[in-house]
Formats: sequence, C-alpha cells, structure tokens
Amino acid sequence: MKGLHFFYFLIAFAAFARAAATDPLIGSVVKSDKWKMDRKNNLEYFDGAVSFKNPNYAMRSEHAVYDHSAKTWNIYGSAYILRKFTDSSSVEIECEKGKYFEAAQTASLERGAKQIRMKYRSADPAADSRGSRAAASRRDSGPEGGPIKPGPQPAGGAKELRGYADKVKAENALGLMTFDGDFSLATENLYMLSQKGLYHDSEKSFLMYESTPIAVGMREGYNFAITAEKIKFFKDSRDIKFYNNVSGWVKDIPLEE
Repeated sequence: MKGLHFFYFLIAFAAFARAAATDPLIGSVVKSDKWKMDRKNNLEYFDGAVSFKNPNYAMRSEHAVYDHSAKTWNIYGSAYILRKFTDSSSVEIECEKGKYFEAAQTASLERGAKQIRMKYRSADPAADSRGSRAAASRRDSGPEGGPIKPGPQPAGGAKELRGYADKVKAENALGLMTFDGDFSLATENLYMLSQKGLYHDSEKSFLMYESTPIAVGMREGYNFAITAEKIKFFKDSRDIKFYNNVSGWVKDIPLEE
C-alpha cells in the first residue's frame, strides 16, 4: 500500500491540478503479472502490466519497484497516469520513467524515445450548470488583465492545455514544478516553446525561460509571433506576459470576401 503516495502525488499535483484530500487507493487494488519481495535488500518488485484504476484515478506501467529502506518508488516502461476531478476536469501524463521520494515529497519524470506528455482538461461550464455548484465555487481562477485575451473555445466549453518536456520535477511542499528540455505548452490557438519552465501552483502560472522563449498564436482578428527573455502564461485566464527584449509581430487576419 506504500504505492498510493506515489500515484496520488503524480496524478493530483503533476502538471496542473488541485490535489484531492482522499486516498486514491481506498477500495482498490494495484495489479501486476508478477510480484516479488527481496527481503535481503528490502525491495518490492511489480512486473508486467502494472495497473491501478478506480472512478477517479488510473495508472499503467510495465514495471514498478519500491525501496523500503530509502522510501522511494520507481515506475518505468510506458507509464500512463490519469486523474479525474469532481468538477469534470482531468490530468493525463505519459512518460518512460518516474520516481517519487516519500520523505522529501518530490517526484521526477523522464522521457524515453518520446518526450513526457501532459494534458490538462479544464472543467466544462455546461456540466457546472447542470448542478455542480459546489465544484464551481472551488474552481481556481487566474489574475485578470494581460495583453492577450483568449479566443473562442472548443465545443462544450472545456479548455485543453498540452505540455511536453524531457524532464519534470515536482516539489509538493513548495507547490512548484520545473520542466527541462524543449519545454512546450499548447492551447487550441496558442503555442509556446522554451528550454526550461517553472510552474507556480499559488498563482497557476507557467514561467518559460532560456533559449529565447517564443509564443505563436491566433486571437480574434489577428495572429502573432513574439519572443522575449521570459514569458509567463496563466493557466486559467489564458493571459500572457512578456519580459525583457520583447520583439515580434502582430498582424490582422484578412477578412474573407
């Protein structure tokens, strides 16, 4: 049952969402094709089709190892993690390797042949109007203002935010996540790229920096491409701020005749 800490942390905190207070493994079982306990080295092995699922959480990987002495979890081999929230929002993560340090409450993810993939889908306002008033009252909102406003949203009203990186580190106590290696974020009408990134859960923002970050996108009536030393993107409001050596262009979109 030690595994619940690792899976809960990655699903609930990694990338973008609020953590739940309940234990994700209550009433559920972690399954695998093989299980072995190495009592000499105090290691517990799960091999082959490692999985866990309940109405709010799901996890799959090829292997998992728990080190009882170091109190660390390792999962590796096509890892997939899904977390669903009561307000209909969700987070998905795909990576090759993951590690969680119980004492420090930190987690790290690494890529394999493909980059780490993260997808956050916001709550659907239509679902809230059908009775999720309690969930709506708890929903976080980003700061108002900003030079760029979001354009039309997909059908249904839910927003998607996709992210990619080579490495990710999450620090639960500090509410921080760091991204390294070709870090990118994308919405339905915006793409941002930098070498590194930093997510602050307190303000629901991503700071993109190093290797001249760039934001390319389209809004109502115009499209743009802007670079700066740093770019800050607010997850909920979709506002963007640019800092230092800002350059680029903004063009009106020609009207169709």
